[in-house]
Amino acid sequence: MKIVLNLIKILLFILILYILTQNSNQYVQISLLTYQNPKVSLLVVLIASLTIGAVVGAVFMAFSLIQANSEVKKLKQKNKQLMSELENLRNVSVEEIPDEDVPSLSSPTTSETDEKS
Repeated sequence: MKIVLNLIKILLFILILYILTQNSNQYVQISLLTYQNPKVSLLVVLIASLTIGAVVGAVFMAFSLIQANSEVKKLKQKNKQLMSELENLRNVSVEEIPDEDVPSLSSPTTSETDEKS
């Protein structure tokens, strides 16, 4: 799977290089708010926009990873607390449980046994 993914990355890189070489001698006009530049290479514009997009994507991914790691840490703490509570309940002897906390088991009625036969 990794080999296929790397081959796709290489083909994508070659495609981008091909597009950039075709547009290397073309110029465009840039207008950003008050900044204007009448003659900028299209190659520079494409590389700059690709770089800015990658940086913005990495920042958003970092925030998402930080949030996910925080949630995992909280869930691990809660799991540890619940496991400790479960171990404590397993170690409680029967004599320590008050009689009013133990549910009484009712015997099956005769009508239920008649229906089963």
